[in-house]
Amino acid sequence: MAQGLSNCGDSAAGGQVGEAPVSPMTPRRRFEAAMRHLPTDAPATMELEFHLYQELGGEMVTVGGDFVKLTAKEQASALHRNAEIMIECARVAGHDAIKDVACYWEESPGVPALLWLPDEARLDQIRALREVGGDEYFILGSCGATVAIPNGAEMAEFVFAFYDDPETMHRRYDRVLKDTIEYQQRQLDAGAHGILSAADVAFNNGPFFTPDLLDEFFYPYLRAWAESLNSQGLISVWHTDGDIRPMLDKVVECGVTAIQCVDPLAGMDIVDVKARYGDKLALVGGFDFRVLQFGSPAAVVAETRRIIEGCWPASGFALGGCNAIFQGIPPENYLLMCQTRREYRA
Repeated sequence: MAQGLSNCGDSAAGGQVGEAPVSPMTPRRRFEAAMRHLPTDAPATMELEFHLYQELGGEMVTVGGDFVKLTAKEQASALHRNAEIMIECARVAGHDAIKDVACYWEESPGVPALLWLPDEARLDQIRALREVGGDEYFILGSCGATVAIPNGAEMAEFVFAFYDDPETMHRRYDRVLKDTIEYQQRQLDAGAHGILSAADVAFNNGPFFTPDLLDEFFYPYLRAWAESLNSQGLISVWHTDGDIRPMLDKVVECGVTAIQCVDPLAGMDIVDVKARYGDKLALVGGFDFRVLQFGSPAAVVAETRRIIEGCWPASGFALGGCNAIFQGIPPENYLLMCQTRREYRA
């Protein structure tokens, strides 16, 4: 239980016996420490994507089609206001890291995702977050550095190309990696502290790609991407949905700091993965959004406590939803998860 962890006289932050208690941390330092498997004063938190701005901040951010219709002056003002809203929601919820607004992508053919900005505006949004929030929060940029599952319209052609023309596919992903590293550096120069690469490679029944294709077309690129950040002492977070348990040993070898999602819809359990990988890999997310959307208050509290008590004592962990915190999740359930997390202190 929360009080049992937070009040133990012989336990320090992260439950490490014999270490001195950790002084109160800024959100940025808490997230950084968690990703580095260092003791923290409380469980860290981060969301892949957050849609409840109206509910928690009183106002929706201006993004997507609404943003691109604005004049240049109006866009600059909107990005500043977006930063204020995003930081206010982070304060209310207790988020330690704020992920940037991603590039254009479609939830289904012709239907854009809720949160997206053009590339230059994404950089300006990061600048605005640093201008408004200073160094208080960890700002996480985002990119797509590797091969990923394609949309249904091109899936057959995509799959055949790996076998029919592997050299072309290598050139394609060499270019993707090069472009990614160049753009992520612009994000870092704009003020991001680390980068998340979103690249889904699995379904609920396991990896989409065969082991041989992963060895040739995925792991080398994931390793090169992670090294582009590791060489600068920066944090890399890889997101994928699906059951990736058969891949985890090799993902660890690639050197990524953390994985985000740890998908309970695909049978993964963040507590089990934490027990297996300990300090080899940091984990972010893991909270089943079915519980957040449909669960009772008691179920939300119980799941929050189960995850924190199974993962936080070893550090290398940040609490969050397994995917986007989308409109439709009751804000009272989400805030209950956040409040339960606040019960835990070193």
